[in-house]
Amino acid sequence: MTRLESLPRSAFLLTVRVRFHELDPLGHVNNAVYLTYLEEAAIEHAAAAGWPASRLRQHGGVFIARRHEIDFLRPAGEGDLLQVRTWPEAMSGARAVRAYEIVRLDRAAGTPSQDGLIDPTVLPPAPSASLLVRARTEWAFVDVSSGRPRRIPATVRGDFLTGVE
Repeated sequence: MTRLESLPRSAFLLTVRVRFHELDPLGHVNNAVYLTYLEEAAIEHAAAAGWPASRLRQHGGVFIARRHEIDFLRPAGEGDLLQVRTWPEAMSGARAVRAYEIVRLDRAAGTPSQDGLIDPTVLPPAPSASLLVRARTEWAFVDVSSGRPRRIPATVRGDFLTGVE
C-alpha cells in the first residue's frame, strides 16, 4: 500500500524513532521489536477510537492476540524514523483482523518543527517512504471474567470500522 492516500479512512498512524537498544548485533531493528511497534500502534489506535483497554475491561471484554503474520522486507537502523500504519480488516463474532505496514520515512519527513514535535501525518511522496514490514494480527475478543471468547459489541465494532470501505 505504502501511499498515505491509499490507506483506509480508518487507518491509524504512529511514528517511532529507532533507538540503539532496539538493534540486533547487525545494527538492524530486532525482529521482536517490530512486534512491539505493531502492538503499540494497535493500543494507540484503540485509544484514539475511544476504546482504551480500561474502557474495554469496564464493558467486560478485552482483545488478545491469537496469531501474528509478519513479512520482513527491509531492515531499519538506529535513528531511522518509522511510521507504523494500522487498520482493521475485519471484525465479526469474537474475531478481529488488523493489518499493518511499517515504512521508513525520509530524513526530511522526520525533521522536527521548532517546538521539537514531528507531525506523524506527514508522508513524503513515493519513493521516499520505503516499505519495511507488512503484517497482520488476528485478535480474539474475550470475556474478562471467564477468559472465553465473546462477540465483539456492536458499538466497539462500529467505532473501529468507521471509514472502512
